[in-house]
Amino acid sequence: MRVLLVDRSEETRDMFAALFLNLGYEVRTVATATEALAWVPLFRPHAVFTGIFLPDQSGFDLCTLLRKMPQTASALIVAITGHMGPDAARLAAEAGFDHYLVKPVSLDAILATLQAPPGSA
Repeated sequence: MRVLLVDRSEETRDMFAALFLNLGYEVRTVATATEALAWVPLFRPHAVFTGIFLPDQSGFDLCTLLRKMPQTASALIVAITGHMGPDAARLAAEAGFDHYLVKPVSLDAILATLQAPPGSA
């Protein structure tokens, strides 16, 4: 399984990359939506985990764009954020996210997300 991680925080990217590598996944990490969109045709991720507050555009906008790309139209797309506003879950669903996780995220939550049917959380 190929996982693309998108987050402005290098610490967050490194932590999740180590987790997915230990699970046996192939991983690419990027800091911006622009970098993520450039990697998609080359890497063809099965799953994308992204922050919501990216330097160049929101994770909501990124998810909408990913859903329009043939390589990620049916990929698992998960938002991981430290902020949970009252409308965040609704906005995430409207953008096309399958799951919306709030930090700190446990290993059990990540594993459950990977095993759950898309759109079930």
